[in-house]
Amino acid sequence: MKAVRTALLAAALAGLAAAPARAADPWPGESHADAIRLTDVDAGLDAPNWSGAFWNPATRRLWLVCNNPGAFWALCENGAGGFQMATNAGGAKAKWTPGGDLEAICQADRDDTVFVMDENGYIREYDVSDYAATNQLHVWNLRAVCTNTANSGGEGLAFVPDEYLRRQGFCDANGAPRQSVRGMGGLTFVGYQQDGFLYVFDLDRTGDVWDFVGRYRTGRAETADLEFDRASGRLYVWHNTGRNYLEIVELRSVVAGAHRRLRQLAEYVGPRTGNLEGFALVPSAATNDSGGCIVTDDDNLNREAVMWYRQFQPADAADADGLPDGIELWHSGSVIQTVDVAAVEGFPFFRTAADAP
Repeated sequence: MKAVRTALLAAALAGLAAAPARAADPWPGESHADAIRLTDVDAGLDAPNWSGAFWNPATRRLWLVCNNPGAFWALCENGAGGFQMATNAGGAKAKWTPGGDLEAICQADRDDTVFVMDENGYIREYDVSDYAATNQLHVWNLRAVCTNTANSGGEGLAFVPDEYLRRQGFCDANGAPRQSVRGMGGLTFVGYQQDGFLYVFDLDRTGDVWDFVGRYRTGRAETADLEFDRASGRLYVWHNTGRNYLEIVELRSVVAGAHRRLRQLAEYVGPRTGNLEGFALVPSAATNDSGGCIVTDDDNLNREAVMWYRQFQPADAADADGLPDGIELWHSGSVIQTVDVAAVEGFPFFRTAADAP
């Protein structure tokens, strides 16, 4: 990037740090009454405490996590436009119950393991290649940073690969560019319930040690779940506070008082009030590739523990300039930096998560 363009971008970001928050936009999907109740997929889902979700577009698995009794399951598509429990060749269902106050789930550099957030201050990695066994691989003790006070600790979890961090100019707490150095190929983001901040860690791939990268302010004082979308490079931050809010941010941060804040692209009101704690992007009903999301209700109010909003479709251009955020973030690092479309080889460069690098 040329020096002049860099200076202009820095000035624009500095101005945004002090910009007043705008009102959240309406929920960009159908009402909860019109959503599909995935609670019916298995009798075990018709219960409270389903607190997190994650969608892997490569394996097309929907992962769900329950904080009591401390379990995680995998669902797959049923070939008829819906979901069913994933099973292995022997018919065993993809269900594991290791225990713990498990609040969030994601996958990182391997599809045969999952990472779960234990609210008591741990990230745990499990081997999920064997449906009949619960094999813990690693435990990263984060309690020196992420304490659990009054049951309000780490509740969201997302893995962000290095290439996205590099392209969007992600910085550590001191403003220095930062990617992983401990072999994971990316950084792990933890959403904190107590203050709403995102805490970022560089986990060691072979051991149980880690580096603390920094903490980042979000738009709300509580965060319940995270989802990173590799198709667009946007990070989705679910806030289970008030009416429930979904915030979409860049990985680029700005100085906000004594902290840094990930730049907000958009914010939406949730589909309803209540204890909605989990969020994941999944295929929509129309395209099977873009749009659609899962929202979990920790209280299972009206048997809505796991709901599929098939018409969920947030704006792909948050700044309404007609150019998708994914294009701008990949090629310029921020949606406030103009992209020369004619110079982008192979425009549009990808349409779905499967096409993303």
